[in-house]
Parts: sequence; structure tokens; C-alpha cells
Amino acid sequence: MNAWKVLLLFVSILFSIQLYADAKEASSDEKVFIAVVGGTTFGDQTTFGKGLVEEEGVFTIETTVGTSPPIYRMRYKGVPFYYIRMYGYEARKDGESEAIGHIRCWVALYDLGITHVIGGASSGGIRTDYDYDDLIIVDDFMEMENTRPHNILDYSGIERPGVFQNYYQPYSPSLRKLLISEAQKVQEGYTGNLYQHGVFVQHNPERFETAAEVRAMRILGGDLCSENIATTTTYARQLGIRFAAICSIANPAVGVRPFSFVDMQNSVQRISKQAVPIVLEVIARIPQEAMNPEPISTGEKYRGSYTNPDSKTHQILDE
Repeated sequence: MNAWKVLLLFVSILFSIQLYADAKEASSDEKVFIAVVGGTTFGDQTTFGKGLVEEEGVFTIETTVGTSPPIYRMRYKGVPFYYIRMYGYEARKDGESEAIGHIRCWVALYDLGITHVIGGASSGGIRTDYDYDDLIIVDDFMEMENTRPHNILDYSGIERPGVFQNYYQPYSPSLRKLLISEAQKVQEGYTGNLYQHGVFVQHNPERFETAAEVRAMRILGGDLCSENIATTTTYARQLGIRFAAICSIANPAVGVRPFSFVDMQNSVQRISKQAVPIVLEVIARIPQEAMNPEPISTGEKYRGSYTNPDSKTHQILDE
């Protein structure tokens, strides 16, 4: 190879390296504001979106409550988003409370400037007409004896003065609208029904409810039950992050009808094949269809204190 060819090869390599560096820099500067917090509706947490999304790496950040769970950067139809597996369980260290994964997950999303989050959980059907593989775009929730911290702001030291978080509509109307729209596009062969409303009930984590508890939940107006969506809803609202969930029925609730572990396993596999594409299509639509101000999700701004409107104690800091 003569000197001229060597020089051309060297210049070509340098140019390629610069292009890679520029692309990497552009990617790092790109604003990501959407995230998915994984739950059992999405099946195997390690393969979320496999074959459908572009995988762009993984990272962690340091927060006031410790190291975040791994945050997986992905892209679908040109829209970048972050994915966190199973409510942030990967951030939990041996001996720590199971709640810490939730807390580190949501504090990290807040620190990263995330404004739109989608989640989902496979659940037990309290309603007797719910069946395996049904999808529910929940619109309300209740907690019973929750042992996790109720206020992520106090726990993490995050301050949002002058912002009132109202749970009249716990879930983002714009995100719910998109989830319903995409869920109506049933894939061929999927037999689950779609319900556009549902009350999610969360009992203490890490155990199934008893038949008596399920009967009580039904009397109180609950439709489905599982362990995490109420926590994620509460933390999202307190942090001013829009959140909506696509929940699913993987089994009848205890006492409704008999079911086995294998029944749940099989149902979750069917559900995830339907739910993951729904969520990805919603992500692709968010930048064009869910960007208008939504105080009902992010918090109503106010001046003064609860008892004294003229007080400056809780005056909005960003004005």
C-alpha cells in the first residue's frame, strides 16, 4: 500500500471516529422525557420491546436516596424513552426494604426531568365478569394497609412548594386516552376484553390477598387488585409526573374462582405480547398528542398557605 492510500485510510478513520463522536454527543444532548416503569403486564422484564425497539445503552445516576436502578435507553419510531425494570427492583440491595426500589426509581425519573410515564401490572380480577387476559385502563385506585412510605417528597427531600396534588383524577387523561385508543386495535387472535375504567386496589405487598379481603374490596368498589400500581400512582402525582397504567387480568382474585400458578404464567405471556406493542405505539404518539399543559396530572399551582392566602411561606418559587 503506497503512502497516498495510507493517508486516505487514516483520514477516513479519523472522519468515521468524528462522525461517531458527533452522533454520540447529539444522542446525549437529546431530551428524553418519556419512561416506562416495568410491571408484570409487560412479561419478562429483560426482553421488553425485543425485536421492536432500538436499544441504546444503560446507565445509573446518583440520587438523594442512593444509586438509581439501571435505566435502559430505548427508541421506538424515532422517539427515545427510558425503561426501568419491575418498579426499580434492581436498585434494592440485600437487607433493604422492598420499598426502596420504588423510591429510587421515581426520584431518578424526577431528577432526569421525565414528565410522562406508563406502567402496568397483571392483577387479580375482583369483578366476577373479568377473565384471563382482559385489559383495564384504570382510572382510580385505593390502598389498604400499605407499608411503604406515603410521601416520596418527604422521604427524598425533594421540595415542590406551591403545588397542590389532587387525586380527583389520579391518572393522566391524555395518556389514558392514548392507551385506550391503541388498546382498541386488538391484535389478531387476542381474546381478552378491554375495559376503559377500573378501580385498582393495592393491599400490603409481597403476599396474595385472602378471600375475605377480596370480598371486602368488592364491597368497597374495587375491580382488580395487585401490589404496586397505587404506589407508582402516588409517587408520580407527588412528583408532578403524568402517569397512566395498562393493567391486565392474569387470574381471578382469590376466592372468585380457582386458579393455578401455571394459569397466571400462561396468561402473562399472552398479555405481554398484546400490551408491549400498545405501550410502544403510545410512546410514538406522545410528542404530538400529549404535550398540552395538564395541571390535573402535574399539580395545581397556588400562592400562600392552606390557612393564610397572603402568606409567602409556600409561594411558588419558579415565578
